[in-house]
Amino acid sequence: MEALATILIKNLPEDVLKELKRLKVELGCRTWAELLSKLVQSEREISLGEGKLREMRSGVRDFLKLRGPVSSKWVGHPTVLKEVRRSRDHGTG
Repeated sequence: MEALATILIKNLPEDVLKELKRLKVELGCRTWAELLSKLVQSEREISLGEGKLREMRSGVRDFLKLRGPVSSKWVGHPTVLKEVRRSRDHGTG
C-alpha cells in the first residue's frame, strides 16, 4: 500500500477557503487532494468569472484616466531618474 503525504494549511483567509470550496464543487473533486492535483495539472491556467473581468476592466480604465492629470503636472520631459528622485523626496517630507 502506498503512503500518502498529509498537507496542513493554517491561517487560510476565509475568502480563499470559500473560493477553494467553490472550485472543489465546480471541478467535481471528492477530496482536497484531487482538487490540488487538478489545479497543478491545469498548468497554472487562470479562469476568471465575468464579474472579476468587469472589475479588472474598470480598474484599467480608471488607471488610464489618471494619465492626463498626472502628465499635466510634469514640467518638461520626465526621465526615470528624475521620477525616482522626485518620489524619494516626496516620501521624506
